[in-house]
Amino acid sequence: MGKVILVCGKIGSGKTTYAHKLAAELGAVIFSHDEIILGLFGASLYENDRERFHQYAGWVEAYVKRKSGEAAKAGATVICANGFWSRAERDALRKYYAAMGVACALHYIDTPEEQRREYIKKRNNDIRNGSLGYIITDENDINHFFEAPEDDEIDDGEKPCHK
Repeated sequence: MGKVILVCGKIGSGKTTYAHKLAAELGAVIFSHDEIILGLFGASLYENDRERFHQYAGWVEAYVKRKSGEAAKAGATVICANGFWSRAERDALRKYYAAMGVACALHYIDTPEEQRREYIKKRNNDIRNGSLGYIITDENDINHFFEAPEDDEIDDGEKPCHK
């Protein structure tokens, strides 16, 4: 049986980059909320209709949760890098996967604040220049509510990953 790895971290911490490196190392598949939303609706949905964006994002989140569990149960190692900002959300996912009989591990990306802001600035510039298809991170979103995981949440002997 496979397992689900949840990659947790603040906006702009490097979760997607880390997920791609880890997927290459483990031969894992990435289930990306952002990739699905951008692929189906483009970045303009977030910019032009946030209410609808959040509704669709909820549906995508439920889909990714279900499909990642199914894939892990079938033997795949699955990586989800959605941030998982609250302990309650992380606990609910662990309970969900456990009920399926699927192992779940948490990897925490803890990036220094200055480095994270520089990464967001570079990413936003790349988006504006057309070299990256993504959603611009608004200044108001940079410090989105986030609860750093406690030591007892980090599974399988994983230590926080510092970028």
